[in-house]
Amino acid sequence: MKTKIVSVYWMDVEGYPFQGAMPVRKSRYLGSITSHCKYLGNEITVYTHKKSLHELEEIKKEHKLDNLTIKLLELTDMKLHKQIKEVRDKFFDESLNGRGTEILWGKFDILERELEDCDQIFWLDAGLQHPGIFPWMYNLLYFDKEKYHDPCKDGSPPLFFDIPQTQYNFSPFFNKTLIDKIKAITKKKMFVLITPAPQTSCSKFTETKIVDELKSPYLIAGMFGGNKDKVKVFVDNFWYYANKALENGFLVTEEAVMKLAYDITPKENFITFHFDVHATHEHDSYHFEIWEPHKDPLKPLYMVWYDMLNYEIK
Repeated sequence: MKTKIVSVYWMDVEGYPFQGAMPVRKSRYLGSITSHCKYLGNEITVYTHKKSLHELEEIKKEHKLDNLTIKLLELTDMKLHKQIKEVRDKFFDESLNGRGTEILWGKFDILERELEDCDQIFWLDAGLQHPGIFPWMYNLLYFDKEKYHDPCKDGSPPLFFDIPQTQYNFSPFFNKTLIDKIKAITKKKMFVLITPAPQTSCSKFTETKIVDELKSPYLIAGMFGGNKDKVKVFVDNFWYYANKALENGFLVTEEAVMKLAYDITPKENFITFHFDVHATHEHDSYHFEIWEPHKDPLKPLYMVWYDMLNYEIK
């Protein structure tokens, strides 16, 4: 079976109009992309624009990332860009700074472009390998608790300081073994990550009466995918509600649209992995202690990867 893993790296477009991520995130994204390529055992396709092309070419050359395919796509060529621009020019929503619409909805444009010539396709955020999404115990530099320290206590920089190829390397856990398991469980379905609380505001869809109400679960967009036919249905449903948002004169993040797309997609298309809270503080004890429900009933995000690894294929 042929598998595609796709991502994006569009930088240096912060502020108006595209509201991209701040440059400080470059090390996270480039370090994480490097780790994706080195340890996931798959071809990784990353879309970018001319502004950022040289940065991807540099890490490809420096780290000998022969499995990294770079494709050019300008944000002005994104699906629905013209309509997005019309809405944005009428009302510039500063709450979307760092989460620009073309960039986030672009995930679905790229999935659509890549659906041909594969059996499975996965979206993978460029910066997924980050503490909070994964615990430090699986980072190369903090592979044992003795090396871990809280830099806030003594004023010294953490071990990972400004070393993106180690700070964003969680390969002891996020590796080919896990990806192969994800591929195995999604041969006929697609997987999504769900949580009881919205990660971003979905209220504009109810305020404009596009839907009457929204109920749990909600989706996050860091990684999802699987069987290409199931992904295609989900992508089509995403564009249905993305267009509804534009028709009603507002912009939202991709996760808000994904929630509505999920609600109208047959549930038998999905395998879902549940969590309750993002555990993002980089010095919480959970980084070296596996979550125990009897101590804390709220399940942290990083447990979904254990769930995937231990998932029983029927």
